[in-house]
Amino acid sequence: MSGSEPITCVQCKRELPADDGPQAGISISVMGDEYIYSYWRCDACGFYTVESYLDRFMGDSEVTFLPPIPQAVGEHCVALARQCPTPYDKTCECPAHRALYYGLPREPDPG
Repeated sequence: MSGSEPITCVQCKRELPADDGPQAGISISVMGDEYIYSYWRCDACGFYTVESYLDRFMGDSEVTFLPPIPQAVGEHCVALARQCPTPYDKTCECPAHRALYYGLPREPDPG
């Protein structure tokens, strides 16, 4: 995870304040590995940057970023993640965890 390291917006390349933290996050378990998706909103351009931290059961961890996420989709992801009372419980099987299994909702934002 990013910790105190700065995050750069994948859309406009501006630095996002790491001290503020992400708007939301969620952990997903995939065959013994853990994916932690963190959702950062850029105040400059409105797009969301989604950090994907892969904590491998056996092997090195890896941080990647999803392509830029439009504001409406990002807000939908944040709302889903916030629905779960334990978003960092990788074994949770609530609707939010199922919807964000790949970091983005399987179905588009209904609004």
